[in-house]
Amino acid sequence: MATARTLGRVAAGRADPPGMPAALARRYWRLLGDARVVLDLGCGAGDLGRTRPHPGVDVYGVDRDATALERAARYERTFAVDLDRDPLPFADAMFDAALAKDILEHVVDPLTVAREAHRVLRPGGILLASVVMARPSRLWDDYTHKRGFTARSARRLLEDAGFVVEDIWRMGGVPGSARLAFIDAVPALLRVPLFDALWGASWELRAVRP
Repeated sequence: MATARTLGRVAAGRADPPGMPAALARRYWRLLGDARVVLDLGCGAGDLGRTRPHPGVDVYGVDRDATALERAARYERTFAVDLDRDPLPFADAMFDAALAKDILEHVVDPLTVAREAHRVLRPGGILLASVVMARPSRLWDDYTHKRGFTARSARRLLEDAGFVVEDIWRMGGVPGSARLAFIDAVPALLRVPLFDALWGASWELRAVRP
């Protein structure tokens, strides 16, 4: 996946690239179910809040980039946080769900960030995480990446943070998938080795805090 919402971007002060496609954001909302209070880790311009299913959903966004936070404030409650240095400024068990998209490959200590996400989720709360695959063409395409993940290492990271991983799948920018509304079919498509080699970019995980 393109690193549109990365801590690496905000730490380096790079210009804000195109945001998350609305079709992908809507897919995440479907995976988050009936969550009403949601944490958006590395919120960027607030694409998750912009696509929230109804006004009754409350989205809290954290990022380091002041310009991104200014944009995100139109859609989310925003907080300036350096995930390499700061704990999350929220009470224990405050959130129903959290999204960590393109974040854990950028931080120095991803386990600490995952444990903080675990802390602020209520029991039964959902974490959706997307991490770059440990493939040179994907991993080193962004110089701010600090690591890539295999399916096993991504699962182990969240388990070590206290989560139960319910599912893991491949994701990637399959041409036309957002515009032609077949983005939900992409994980199944990427099970085919040829398509995975062409477009597989990220592992996505759905985990639950016990």
